[in-house]
Amino acid sequence: MAELLTLARPYAKAAFAYASEQGATDNWSNALQVLSATVQDEAFSAYLNRPELTPVEQVGLFSKVLGEEQTQAVSNFLTLLAENDRLILLPEITVEYEQLKSQNSNTVDVVIESAFPLTSVQEQLLTHALEKRFNSSVVVSVEVNPALIAGVVIRAGDQVIDDSALNKLEKMRTRLLA
Repeated sequence: MAELLTLARPYAKAAFAYASEQGATDNWSNALQVLSATVQDEAFSAYLNRPELTPVEQVGLFSKVLGEEQTQAVSNFLTLLAENDRLILLPEITVEYEQLKSQNSNTVDVVIESAFPLTSVQEQLLTHALEKRFNSSVVVSVEVNPALIAGVVIRAGDQVIDDSALNKLEKMRTRLLA
C-alpha cells in the first residue's frame, strides 16, 4: 500500500500542478474520481489488463467512460500512465490529488469516529478545536463505532488522534503483559 502511494505521488503532484495552472482542479478531480472507480471495477479491470491491449486502446476504453469530460490533457495523462503500466495507480493518485487540493484550499477533511452519536454542540466544539490545531478550516464527518466503548478516534489525512477507551485498554493490556 505504501509503495503504491509512493509511486502515485509524483503523478498526483503533476496532475494537480497542471490543473491548478489551467484553473481546472474541480474538473480534474471529477475525472480522476470516475477513472478511479472504473479501475476498481473488477470486470473493467480484468478487461483493461488483457495483454493484447495497447496503451492507446486502454486510453480509448477510458475515453468511452469519461465521454465529454475527457479533455486532451486527461487523455495525455492516461496515455502516460498506460505507457508506464501505471493505470492501476489511479485510486491512489486520486487520493493524493484530493489531499493536494484540500491543502491548497486550506481545508482539512476530518473523520471523527465516536462510540456514541455526537450532539451538535459536541461536534461544534471538536470542529473548533481541530480548526485551531490544524490552523485551517475543517470539514468534519462523524461515524459511530460502538466498539470504541467510549471516546473518539480522529483521522485527518495521515494523522490519527486516538482517545478511545478501546485504545487505552489495549495500552494497559500491553503494559501488563510486558
